[in-house]
Amino acid sequence: MGLLEVGQLVTSRMGRDSGKRYVVTEFLTDNHVNVADGFVRPVGRPKCKNVRHLVVHDARLNGTLDDKAIRDFLRQHSSEENQGEEGSKDHGQG
Repeated sequence: MGLLEVGQLVTSRMGRDSGKRYVVTEFLTDNHVNVADGFVRPVGRPKCKNVRHLVVHDARLNGTLDDKAIRDFLRQHSSEENQGEEGSKDHGQG
């Protein structure tokens, strides 16, 4: 599967969960993957998403895909990517 890998950081761009970040946990078919966020969608109850409805990011979680690791990974990457945006703590400084 081209760019997408297990552990890859993705953002939903379609559906009720639009804008929500997930980690890919497994491939189901060529067009569908299971994703989890460690909170609402734990590894034991992942969400099935069409790959065309996902924005793929460069970040990848290596190692064990458990709920705590996914939560920590998503928390770390959401704060890094929001720096400098309106409403973030370092906007307008410097």
